[in-house]
Amino acid sequence: MHPRKCMVLKSVLVIVVALLLILQLPILLIAAQESGPTLTTDRDFYLASDIVRFSVSGLQPDSNYILQVLYHDSVVYSIEFHSSSDESTPPEIYWNSTSNPSGTYMVQLLDAEGGVIAGDIFGLVEVNKYEFLPDESIIIIGGGVEPYSTVIMMVSDRSIIFNGSVTADENGEFQVIVPIPFNTTYGGYQLMIYSKGLEFDPDLVFNIFVNSTLSNLVDIIDIDLTTLIEAISEINITIQQSILAKLQNALKKIEQAEHHLLLNQTHVARNMLNAAENILNACINEINAQSGKHIDDETAASINLSLREVMKKLEVCKSSLDKPHGKQKQSNGTLDNDGVSVNNANNSKGKGKPSDGSGNQDDKDKRNQNDNNGRGRGRGRTQK
Repeated sequence: MHPRKCMVLKSVLVIVVALLLILQLPILLIAAQESGPTLTTDRDFYLASDIVRFSVSGLQPDSNYILQVLYHDSVVYSIEFHSSSDESTPPEIYWNSTSNPSGTYMVQLLDAEGGVIAGDIFGLVEVNKYEFLPDESIIIIGGGVEPYSTVIMMVSDRSIIFNGSVTADENGEFQVIVPIPFNTTYGGYQLMIYSKGLEFDPDLVFNIFVNSTLSNLVDIIDIDLTTLIEAISEINITIQQSILAKLQNALKKIEQAEHHLLLNQTHVARNMLNAAENILNACINEINAQSGKHIDDETAASINLSLREVMKKLEVCKSSLDKPHGKQKQSNGTLDNDGVSVNNANNSKGKGKPSDGSGNQDDKDKRNQNDNNGRGRGRGRTQK
């Protein structure tokens, strides 16, 4: 084709395309204007009892609307409002989530005829409490993530001390149980929840506190041994009294250690803990001698395992006597896909008191309450 004709043809094509764009411009503008209202929350995740704030835009002037919050298809909150005549943003709309269960929520905007014209999804996350004792468990229940997506949990005190992941269910809801090891360091920790991966910022951050004073650690051993003594009553009566006598004597030494800690007599407290450990060793030797005779092998193994767990805790307590505030090295933890720890954020409720060799009855009362506050699984006792 002649070069001149080519240039003319290209010019014609450019003019045609430009005319088409000009003709479609009003249509595009109308579509933009009729795209409808938008409704969003100020965050994707909230701690249960937080205020959830909503932003609404694109409303028709001087019109009536209804905003509803739904949990599992049930309306838990509803408010009617009227848009202004100048199309400005309506007054702030919010919802107080107090007394509502954790999980996945939907907020939707309805017009005057009751038709849904906008919506959004958000999650409420609940933690069983904010201050813990060793051997208790952090229980986190929440929602608002993509169904069957991976939710990552991380606990940190400047360095990462625990991380793991769970899979959300079909409603985008999840539950995580993080046992707190007995040797957890006294102090505050930051718990972070990620729903989009570690390369993004956490979706929710809040603080917890572990009140692992030395007095509390010794009290935990006291409770564990008391529970074990109750369980021993079911074994063969022939040797029951002998074992119980040893365990009662060990318990007495531990209670004496608690008393001397209250008086800041750490040297005497250490002696009492050593004495308790020696008695428990003697108890293990007696059970081993009777295993397969007056005690069946399975029962003997179970009792010995519980006794060895108590003795490990005694070692932690003794090592804590040489450290300020009874601090110990925190062990790392991992979490399996079912939300169970295999070893082992912004409102902190209460601070524990460092151990200066003293303790208080309030700490012991907290331990003995142990209702639904996440008591960790321990040998020789039933998990709450």
